[in-house]
Amino acid sequence: MQHSNFSSAFIKIFMVLFATILFSSAVFAGGDSYKIYLNKKLVTEQFVSRASSGSLNLNLGKANYNDEITVYYSHCGSVGKGRSIVIKDSKDNVLKEWKFSDSKDGSASVMTIRVKDILTFEKNNSDASLKLYYFSAQYLPQGRLLTSITLSEKNTAFYEPHTPNTGNGFASAFAFSILSRMLSII
Repeated sequence: MQHSNFSSAFIKIFMVLFATILFSSAVFAGGDSYKIYLNKKLVTEQFVSRASSGSLNLNLGKANYNDEITVYYSHCGSVGKGRSIVIKDSKDNVLKEWKFSDSKDGSASVMTIRVKDILTFEKNNSDASLKLYYFSAQYLPQGRLLTSITLSEKNTAFYEPHTPNTGNGFASAFAFSILSRMLSII
């Protein structure tokens, strides 16, 4: 009788540990991802397959006039065709579009734009937030917001990452609910 209780307790503990590991670890295989660099310095890397990637804001000012923004976008390891970067104002009006050539071998995923081209919108959008989007005619014709851009007359630039919500709370609660029902049956 003691052996049966021990086995039952061991199975329950094992199931709890297994469910905890299974549902609390964040594994995001596949999916789209992108990196944004300011002068070859990584400012953000996002994995789009996450439940919520949070909001991002890149602050640019006069000090960034000669800088470059470089975007690498990967569609599950592939480079899209018909790629473009678009900047929109707060009313979603397209201010400028940069088009990038298709890669014949899939290696040329680099998309670079000059900050001075963005700063030209400062006069009409002073202290307003602009939005930087990525489009691919092949994979993402509706576009994806990459980051917001705040234009400032200050001479400093900085990037404000906000803590993303990975969405694991719901999965953990769901797993706990199912696990407690399973344990009550045993």
